[in-house]
Amino acid sequence: MAMAPMQAPSTQTSSKAADLPTAAHKDSNPAPATKAELTPTDPVITIHGLCAGSATAKGKSADCVTVVTKEQFDAVINSLNAIGPELLPIQRRQVAEGYAATLMNYIAAKNAGVERDPRFAEVMRLARMRAMGDMYKELMQEKARKIPPGAEEAYYKNHRDQFEELALRRIVLPRFNQANLKDEVFAAKAQKVITDIRDRVAKGEDLDKLQKEAFEALGVKDPPTTNMGPVRRGVFATDQEKQLFALKVGECTGVIELPSAFIIYKLAGRETLTLEKSKDEITRLLVKQNLDKQEQATASSIHIDYNVQYVGGAQRPGWIPPGQLTGAANKTHAGGDAKNSPSGPQSPK
Repeated sequence: MAMAPMQAPSTQTSSKAADLPTAAHKDSNPAPATKAELTPTDPVITIHGLCAGSATAKGKSADCVTVVTKEQFDAVINSLNAIGPELLPIQRRQVAEGYAATLMNYIAAKNAGVERDPRFAEVMRLARMRAMGDMYKELMQEKARKIPPGAEEAYYKNHRDQFEELALRRIVLPRFNQANLKDEVFAAKAQKVITDIRDRVAKGEDLDKLQKEAFEALGVKDPPTTNMGPVRRGVFATDQEKQLFALKVGECTGVIELPSAFIIYKLAGRETLTLEKSKDEITRLLVKQNLDKQEQATASSIHIDYNVQYVGGAQRPGWIPPGQLTGAANKTHAGGDAKNSPSGPQSPK
């Protein structure tokens, strides 16, 4: 809201308040009117007690009325649409409340002489730069959204396997006693229970029943659901993905050992989404590709040097992105203690 151009609102004293449409006075929460019922000069926001211009006496401040007309409010909406996604009708109330707050702060700041602060000109210069930058980003978004005819169909044909979905069910069992991780009896029992359960899964027994039995056997409460959402390629580690997508409907995997749990997956069904169902997703992917190309083109032609002595060094985040965890682990174990490195099927990425 702060970046939107400030439209000069109409300001009236109580002597002229009667000239405003009666809806602004009789009902503080009138029924919303449609666009067709309003003229450009009709008020859409009326702020009682707000005086524009020079400060008034305390006793008379309540006599002021500041009005934002439909035309002025539409200008605010249009300016916000220029720096981001187009606002929905349901968001108008939120924008109106934000704009009213902005107006009150603006007039208070004006009366306090904030614009005479020597720093104000630089603040406005930075605000102008940011507003232009935001408008440029939206312009690039609009350009990226222009997908050539047939591009979605071509992408679908070349990446058909990307839209194959598996309907999976699973049984999960903890490997260790969470109350005592050194409980070897629990760990041995968990290994035996999951082995027995796997054979029964392969024979076609109900997974919900088996999940409940497995938890009861270990004395663990609240068994999780066996149902999973649709699964696509790229979700699991490579070894697991190969196992899962090689399954036929009704088949199950062996026992997959994770650091803290055992898992058995069973394939309940598989489907390759049609082009029609995938079109919106493909469009988003193509738009992202276009944006990535724009960013790469900019990055390849620009290089930035900072005076580290004055502005300081680059700030490194205190966390590692999930996609880099494997690489970090490999560096840690390279040439070191190989017996501590993870092995076997891994958890989802």
